Amino acid sequence: MNKTIVLENFSSNLKFLCGFYNSISEVCRLLDINRQQFNRYLSGNSFPSYKNLKKICDFFGVENEEIIEPPTDFKSKVSPPAHLQSKSAVPEKMAKIVMPLLTNREGRMERYEGYYYRYFYSFGFPGFIFRSFMKIYKSNDIYYMKHIERTSGTNPMLGARLTIKYHGLVFLMADRLFIIESEPELNSTISETILTPSYRPNNPYLSGLMICASSCCAHQPGSAKIVTEYLGKNINVREAMKKCDLFHHSDNRIPKNIKQSIANVISPEEFTLHSPRS
Repeated sequence: MNKTIVLENFSSNLKFLCGFYNSISEVCRLLDINRQQFNRYLSGNSFPSYKNLKKICDFFGVENEEIIEPPTDFKSKVSPPAHLQSKSAVPEKMAKIVMPLLTNREGRMERYEGYYYRYFYSFGFPGFIFRSFMKIYKSNDIYYMKHIERTSGTNPMLGARLTIKYHGLVFLMADRLFIIESEPELNSTISETILTPSYRPNNPYLSGLMICASSCCAHQPGSAKIVTEYLGKNINVREAMKKCDLFHHSDNRIPKNIKQSIANVISPEEFTLHSPRS
Protein backbone atom coordinates (compact mmCIF):
# COMPACT_ATOMS: atom_id res chain seq x y z
CA MET A 1 0.00 0.00 0.00
CA ASN A 2 1.58 3.29 -1.07
CA LYS A 3 1.85 6.36 1.11
CA THR A 4 -0.91 8.32 -0.65
CA ILE A 5 -3.47 5.55 -0.17
CA VAL A 6 -2.42 5.13 3.46
CA LEU A 7 -2.98 8.85 4.11
CA GLU A 8 -6.35 8.83 2.33
CA ASN A 9 -7.59 5.75 4.19
CA PHE A 10 -6.37 7.04 7.54
CA SER A 11 -7.98 10.44 7.00
CA SER A 12 -11.33 8.94 6.01
CA ASN A 13 -11.37 6.42 8.84
CA LEU A 14 -10.35 9.02 11.42
CA LYS A 15 -13.22 11.28 10.32
CA PHE A 16 -15.60 8.35 10.68
CA LEU A 17 -14.39 7.60 14.21
CA CYS A 18 -14.66 11.25 15.24
CA GLY A 19 -18.30 11.12 14.18
CA PHE A 20 -19.03 9.11 17.32
CA TYR A 21 -18.27 12.24 19.38
CA ASN A 22 -19.92 15.64 19.67
CA SER A 23 -17.07 17.61 18.09
CA ILE A 24 -13.47 17.47 16.88
CA SER A 25 -12.56 19.76 19.76
CA GLU A 26 -13.86 17.19 22.23
CA VAL A 27 -11.77 14.44 20.61
CA CYS A 28 -8.62 16.62 20.64
CA ARG A 29 -9.18 17.49 24.29
CA LEU A 30 -9.66 13.86 25.29
CA LEU A 31 -6.66 12.76 23.24
CA ASP A 32 -4.51 15.70 24.39
CA ILE A 33 -3.43 16.33 20.79
CA ASN A 34 -3.07 19.84 19.35
CA ARG A 35 -6.13 20.78 17.25
CA GLN A 36 -4.01 22.20 14.44
CA GLN A 37 -1.96 19.00 14.22
CA PHE A 38 -5.11 16.89 14.40
CA ASN A 39 -6.64 18.85 11.50
CA ARG A 40 -3.65 17.85 9.37
CA TYR A 41 -4.44 14.21 10.11
CA LEU A 42 -8.09 14.73 9.17
CA SER A 43 -7.19 16.47 5.90
CA GLY A 44 -4.75 13.75 4.88
CA ASN A 45 -1.81 16.13 4.83
CA SER A 46 0.07 14.42 7.64
CA PHE A 47 0.38 10.98 9.21
CA PRO A 48 0.86 10.78 13.00
CA SER A 49 4.04 9.69 14.71
CA TYR A 50 4.06 6.21 16.20
CA LYS A 51 3.31 7.70 19.64
CA ASN A 52 0.29 9.68 18.44
CA LEU A 53 -0.92 6.83 16.23
CA LYS A 54 -0.93 4.49 19.23
CA LYS A 55 -2.70 7.13 21.32
CA ILE A 56 -5.40 7.56 18.66
CA CYS A 57 -5.90 3.83 18.10
CA ASP A 58 -6.02 3.03 21.81
CA PHE A 59 -8.54 5.84 22.34
CA PHE A 60 -10.91 4.65 19.63
CA GLY A 61 -10.28 0.98 20.33
CA VAL A 62 -8.84 0.01 16.95
CA GLU A 63 -5.61 -1.59 15.80
CA ASN A 64 -2.85 0.31 13.99
CA GLU A 65 -3.31 -1.92 10.93
CA GLU A 66 -7.09 -1.48 10.88
CA ILE A 67 -7.18 2.30 10.78
CA ILE A 68 -5.40 2.38 7.40
CA GLU A 69 -7.67 -0.20 5.78
CA PRO A 70 -10.03 0.83 2.94
CA PRO A 71 -12.87 2.85 4.48
CA THR A 72 -15.58 0.40 3.40
CA ASP A 73 -13.83 -2.50 5.12
CA PHE A 74 -13.04 -0.39 8.16
CA LYS A 75 -16.61 0.84 8.64
CA SER A 76 -17.98 -2.68 8.40
CA LYS A 77 -15.74 -3.65 11.34
CA VAL A 78 -16.38 -0.75 13.69
CA SER A 79 -20.05 0.01 12.96
CA PRO A 80 -22.46 -1.51 15.49
CA PRO A 81 -24.53 -4.44 14.22
CA ALA A 82 -28.01 -3.60 12.96
CA HIS A 83 -29.68 -5.29 15.92
CA LEU A 84 -27.81 -2.94 18.29
CA GLN A 85 -28.47 0.33 16.45
CA SER A 86 -31.88 1.04 17.93
CA LYS A 87 -31.84 4.29 19.89
CA SER A 88 -34.37 2.83 22.30
CA ALA A 89 -31.92 0.11 23.31
CA VAL A 90 -29.09 2.37 24.47
CA PRO A 91 -29.04 6.17 25.01
CA GLU A 92 -27.64 7.79 21.86
CA LYS A 93 -24.52 9.42 23.32
CA MET A 94 -23.62 6.31 25.27
CA ALA A 95 -24.16 4.20 22.17
CA LYS A 96 -21.63 6.31 20.24
CA ILE A 97 -18.99 5.47 22.81
CA VAL A 98 -19.84 1.88 23.70
CA MET A 99 -21.01 0.34 20.42
CA PRO A 100 -17.63 0.50 18.60
CA LEU A 101 -15.93 -1.03 21.64
CA LEU A 102 -18.24 -4.04 21.52
CA THR A 103 -17.33 -4.98 17.96
CA ASN A 104 -13.77 -3.76 17.48
CA ARG A 105 -11.36 -5.72 19.62
CA GLU A 106 -10.29 -8.41 17.19
CA GLY A 107 -7.64 -10.51 18.83
CA ARG A 108 -7.34 -8.39 21.96
CA MET A 109 -10.22 -10.04 23.82
CA GLU A 110 -9.38 -13.62 22.90
CA ARG A 111 -7.04 -14.05 25.86
CA TYR A 112 -9.98 -13.45 28.22
CA GLU A 113 -12.31 -16.08 26.77
CA GLY A 114 -13.03 -18.94 29.13
CA TYR A 115 -14.17 -19.75 32.66
CA TYR A 116 -13.40 -17.96 35.93
CA TYR A 117 -14.05 -17.97 39.63
CA ARG A 118 -15.01 -14.57 41.04
CA TYR A 119 -14.18 -13.74 44.66
CA PHE A 120 -15.76 -10.82 46.52
CA TYR A 121 -17.39 -10.02 49.84
CA SER A 122 -21.15 -10.47 49.66
CA PHE A 123 -23.28 -7.33 49.92
CA GLY A 124 -26.24 -9.22 51.32
CA PHE A 125 -24.38 -11.48 53.78
CA PRO A 126 -21.81 -9.42 55.74
CA GLY A 127 -18.60 -11.26 56.51
CA PHE A 128 -19.12 -13.90 53.83
CA ILE A 129 -17.14 -14.31 50.61
CA PHE A 130 -18.70 -15.39 47.35
CA ARG A 131 -16.84 -17.77 45.11
CA SER A 132 -19.02 -17.47 42.02
CA PHE A 133 -18.67 -18.77 38.48
CA MET A 134 -18.23 -16.72 35.31
CA LYS A 135 -17.84 -17.42 31.59
CA ILE A 136 -16.63 -14.90 28.99
CA TYR A 137 -17.48 -15.89 25.44
CA LYS A 138 -17.77 -14.48 21.93
CA SER A 139 -20.86 -14.45 19.72
CA ASN A 140 -21.20 -12.54 16.42
CA ASP A 141 -18.00 -10.58 17.14
CA ILE A 142 -19.35 -9.34 20.50
CA TYR A 143 -18.12 -10.57 23.87
CA TYR A 144 -20.63 -11.57 26.50
CA MET A 145 -20.50 -13.03 29.98
CA LYS A 146 -22.58 -15.34 32.13
CA HIS A 147 -22.20 -15.16 35.89
CA ILE A 148 -23.72 -17.51 38.48
CA GLU A 149 -23.85 -16.94 42.24
CA ARG A 150 -24.95 -19.91 44.30
CA THR A 151 -25.18 -21.06 47.90
CA SER A 152 -25.28 -24.71 48.89
CA GLY A 153 -27.91 -24.28 51.60
CA THR A 154 -25.77 -26.20 54.11
CA ASN A 155 -25.26 -23.20 56.40
CA PRO A 156 -28.49 -22.45 58.34
CA MET A 157 -27.33 -18.85 58.82
CA LEU A 158 -27.60 -18.28 55.07
CA GLY A 159 -30.99 -19.84 54.48
CA ALA A 160 -32.06 -22.19 51.72
CA ARG A 161 -30.07 -23.03 48.62
CA LEU A 162 -29.89 -20.07 46.26
CA THR A 163 -28.86 -19.67 42.60
CA ILE A 164 -28.79 -16.30 40.82
CA LYS A 165 -27.81 -15.96 37.16
CA TYR A 166 -26.53 -12.82 35.45
CA HIS A 167 -25.91 -11.94 31.82
CA GLY A 168 -23.78 -9.08 30.53
CA LEU A 169 -21.42 -7.46 28.05
CA VAL A 170 -17.63 -7.35 28.21
CA PHE A 171 -15.31 -4.90 26.47
CA LEU A 172 -11.84 -3.39 26.70
CA MET A 173 -11.25 0.32 27.13
CA ALA A 174 -7.97 2.02 28.09
CA ASP A 175 -6.45 -1.39 28.90
CA ARG A 176 -9.18 -2.14 31.41
CA LEU A 177 -11.80 -4.88 31.20
CA PHE A 178 -15.34 -3.55 31.69
CA ILE A 179 -18.22 -5.86 32.58
CA ILE A 180 -21.82 -4.61 32.63
CA GLU A 181 -24.32 -7.19 33.83
CA SER A 182 -27.87 -7.59 35.02
CA GLU A 183 -30.09 -10.26 36.53
CA PRO A 184 -32.60 -10.79 33.71
CA GLU A 185 -35.43 -12.44 35.66
CA LEU A 186 -35.90 -9.76 38.31
CA ASN A 187 -34.51 -6.98 36.10
CA SER A 188 -34.02 -4.82 39.18
CA THR A 189 -30.41 -3.68 38.94
CA ILE A 190 -27.37 -3.29 36.71
CA SER A 191 -23.89 -3.76 38.13
CA GLU A 192 -20.50 -2.85 36.73
CA THR A 193 -17.09 -4.39 37.25
CA ILE A 194 -13.76 -2.94 36.10
CA LEU A 195 -10.80 -5.31 36.05
CA THR A 196 -7.12 -4.56 35.60
CA PRO A 197 -5.37 -7.10 33.35
CA SER A 198 -2.16 -8.61 34.60
CA TYR A 199 0.65 -9.10 32.10
CA ARG A 200 2.78 -11.23 34.40
CA PRO A 201 3.36 -14.69 32.90
CA ASN A 202 1.14 -17.48 34.22
CA ASN A 203 -0.79 -15.17 36.54
CA PRO A 204 -4.41 -16.42 36.56
CA TYR A 205 -5.78 -13.45 38.52
CA LEU A 206 -7.47 -10.22 37.46
CA SER A 207 -8.30 -7.67 40.11
CA GLY A 208 -10.65 -4.74 40.21
CA LEU A 209 -13.73 -3.13 41.70
CA MET A 210 -17.42 -3.83 41.38
CA ILE A 211 -20.40 -1.67 42.21
CA CYS A 212 -23.95 -2.93 42.55
CA ALA A 213 -27.06 -2.88 44.70
CA SER A 214 -27.36 -5.54 47.37
CA SER A 215 -29.87 -8.35 46.95
CA CYS A 216 -31.59 -7.52 50.23
CA CYS A 217 -34.89 -5.65 50.28
CA ALA A 218 -33.19 -2.25 50.74
CA HIS A 219 -31.14 -2.66 47.53
CA GLN A 220 -28.46 -0.48 49.06
CA PRO A 221 -25.69 0.37 46.55
CA GLY A 222 -22.18 -0.69 47.47
CA SER A 223 -18.69 -1.13 46.08
CA ALA A 224 -16.20 -3.91 46.76
CA LYS A 225 -12.84 -5.22 45.65
CA ILE A 226 -12.97 -8.27 43.42
CA VAL A 227 -10.53 -10.88 42.14
CA THR A 228 -11.17 -13.29 39.29
CA GLU A 229 -9.27 -16.55 38.85
CA TYR A 230 -8.90 -17.89 35.31
CA LEU A 231 -9.72 -21.59 35.06
CA GLY A 232 -9.27 -22.20 31.33
CA LYS A 233 -11.31 -22.59 28.14
CA ASN A 234 -11.99 -26.32 28.45
CA ILE A 235 -12.89 -27.40 31.97
CA ASN A 236 -15.29 -29.69 33.79
CA VAL A 237 -18.02 -27.12 34.42
CA ARG A 238 -20.02 -29.36 36.74
CA GLU A 239 -17.02 -29.98 39.01
CA ALA A 240 -16.05 -26.31 39.00
CA MET A 241 -19.59 -25.28 39.96
CA LYS A 242 -19.53 -27.61 42.96
CA LYS A 243 -16.84 -25.41 44.54
CA CYS A 244 -18.98 -22.27 44.31
CA ASP A 245 -20.66 -21.13 47.51
CA LEU A 246 -20.70 -18.47 50.21
CA PHE A 247 -17.78 -18.90 52.64
CA HIS A 248 -17.25 -17.27 55.99
CA HIS A 249 -14.18 -15.02 55.92
CA SER A 250 -12.42 -17.42 58.32
CA ASP A 251 -12.97 -20.42 56.04
CA ASN A 252 -9.66 -21.90 54.86
CA ARG A 253 -11.18 -23.00 51.56
CA ILE A 254 -10.66 -19.43 50.36
CA PRO A 255 -6.90 -18.95 49.79
CA LYS A 256 -5.16 -16.43 52.02
CA ASN A 257 -3.89 -14.35 49.09
CA ILE A 258 -7.47 -14.00 47.82
CA LYS A 259 -8.74 -12.86 51.22
CA GLN A 260 -5.99 -10.26 51.44
CA SER A 261 -6.70 -8.97 47.93
CA ILE A 262 -10.46 -8.53 48.39
CA ALA A 263 -10.37 -7.07 51.91
CA ASN A 264 -12.28 -3.79 51.69
CA VAL A 265 -9.89 -1.86 53.89
CA ILE A 266 -9.08 1.81 53.32
CA SER A 267 -6.00 3.26 54.97
CA PRO A 268 -6.10 6.81 56.41
CA GLU A 269 -3.97 7.98 53.48
CA GLU A 270 -6.21 6.55 50.72
CA PHE A 271 -9.67 8.04 51.37
CA THR A 272 -11.19 6.05 48.47
CA LEU A 273 -11.48 2.34 47.71
CA HIS A 274 -8.94 1.18 45.11
CA SER A 275 -8.54 -2.01 43.13
CA PRO A 276 -6.23 -4.65 44.60
CA ARG A 277 -2.95 -5.16 42.76
CA SER A 278 -2.76 -8.14 40.40
